[in-house]
Amino acid sequence: MKASLYVLVSLLMAATAVYFGSYLLPVSYEVSRSVTVQAKAEQVYPLISNPTEWERWNAWNKSYDPSMIRLYGGPMAGKGASQEWHGDRVGTVRMQFTESTPPSLLNYKLYTKGTAHITNGVFSLEPVTEGTRIVWQQETTLDDSTLGRYKGFFKKLKTEQETEQSLLALKSLVENKSGSLTKN
Repeated sequence: MKASLYVLVSLLMAATAVYFGSYLLPVSYEVSRSVTVQAKAEQVYPLISNPTEWERWNAWNKSYDPSMIRLYGGPMAGKGASQEWHGDRVGTVRMQFTESTPPSLLNYKLYTKGTAHITNGVFSLEPVTEGTRIVWQQETTLDDSTLGRYKGFFKKLKTEQETEQSLLALKSLVENKSGSLTKN
């Protein structure tokens, strides 16, 4: 009897700690990563501002989710251009470019179907001695619930990895492309 009471009280205390602990977590998260590429912003910007180019460098691609289907809308690049991803791993996500200032700034909004999550993203490109510094910032709102806050904590960790992976792939693509341009 004492053991059952001890287990019940322990479970109740753990559940209470988990519930109230969620209020220590934010209702949004921000991820910011950067990379420097050995190329001019004019060479980088078209790969970012054209949604059809994203599959070449973004972590969310056919390797990540073989069932992924992409749909494009609006203009080919810049403000108003959009794409949707549909896949078993990525779910349904819609992205629309909201502001475009070539070759230095691109803003977008990302909507995930079935959630209240909205991600505001910004790419900024600035010339540096070594080439161009690309900064990718994302801020995502979360469901204001216990489960939503905990999911957001783990989603932030995953987003940090995906953003880093994507920027490194973009760097490789740009530098290999600009290298082939200078050899011709």
